[in-house]
Amino acid sequence: MYLEKGSERSAVTFKWRIWVLSLVGLLVMPLLSGCWDSVELNQRAVVAAIGIDADGESDYEVSLQIIVADEIAGAKARGNTPVVLYQQKGSNLFQVIRKASQKIPRVVSLAHARIVVFGEKLARRGIGDTLDYLERAAEPRLTMKMLVARGETAKNVLASMTAIGRIPANDISGKLEASQRMYAGDYAVSLDDVIRSMSNKGSGPVLTGVEVEGNLEQAHLKANVDSILPEAIVSIKGMGVFQKDRLIQWLDDDQALGLSMVNNKVKSAETALSCGKKGEIIGIETLYSKTHVHSLIEQGKPVFVINLEQTGTIQEAECSIDLKSPEVMYSLQKQWGEETKKVITSTVKEVQRSRSDVLGLGHALEKSHPEQWKKLSPEWNRYFAESTVRVQVTSVLKHTQSRTNPYSKGESN
Repeated sequence: MYLEKGSERSAVTFKWRIWVLSLVGLLVMPLLSGCWDSVELNQRAVVAAIGIDADGESDYEVSLQIIVADEIAGAKARGNTPVVLYQQKGSNLFQVIRKASQKIPRVVSLAHARIVVFGEKLARRGIGDTLDYLERAAEPRLTMKMLVARGETAKNVLASMTAIGRIPANDISGKLEASQRMYAGDYAVSLDDVIRSMSNKGSGPVLTGVEVEGNLEQAHLKANVDSILPEAIVSIKGMGVFQKDRLIQWLDDDQALGLSMVNNKVKSAETALSCGKKGEIIGIETLYSKTHVHSLIEQGKPVFVINLEQTGTIQEAECSIDLKSPEVMYSLQKQWGEETKKVITSTVKEVQRSRSDVLGLGHALEKSHPEQWKKLSPEWNRYFAESTVRVQVTSVLKHTQSRTNPYSKGESN
């Protein structure tokens, strides 16, 4: 009996201890679940854009475009600029960002940075080392848009006041998206896109160009946006072609459009076809564009076929032409296809001269003929430049909007 009573007491004691420990755990857990390294929002300096320029042969000058929260908060606004630009120099980005705390009275936060702008001098020197920090650090997002300041420093681009978007970084990002949607002569490139492109043999990334048009000395002044005609405007312009991490050339206008076509970045575009004898044109809007790249092996050498399908509509007709005629519409479709083929062919030849496969031809060869790719990939720069590329275009004009014949024919329908 004595042993049985002792065992019963031990069991009760054990259960009581478990209950006490559970209760203590429940009371302590809320104290352990807090964010020990949290920083309140009013203690953060929110960076909207990052500018990176070359300083000497190997160092960097970084510009941080920081939002002045009081100036975008409405009631607290004092009428000052909505952003301020801080610069700091150093041998690497990690050092520069940390060292910037000597000038910035809050904790620098890169989580909301929308764009990164490289100065052209740095882009030609090489951007590879900067990408390591941008990818490795926890705060910067892989969706940040990457641009190159054409013939200019990133600092001057980010220091320019903009009229429509109060925050210049948002203004530049908006222009980039609008240009891709409406013009297609350039397109947005994210940090993730750049990193993926640099891992491909014989190629490199393409980055969007940005420049300051007008009076650069007035660009940073608030008076620049107080006028109906701004002294300086930040604009998107062209695409920069890289070999690995170095900028080697620019593509503009039709050649930049051809790059967008081959890389399937066209959402909408415009083409002007000549008609008549006085410089009159037919304006066509691209509604759909899709490109497929195929690789062949002919006599032991790679041959590529770029096949583009496009659908469009007539948006403008300046010459006297019968748009109700099937023969006329067929002729316009053929003319549009030939013009598109000419644009793409010009782009291919220009890019082949640079020996940087930003068209993804090597990727197409690797998918279709992996053994051949394995043999050619060590010297793909040379093989890419010497490859035969054929362009095929299929064009369809769907309609002529709400009118058929143009006013120049003197008809009302």
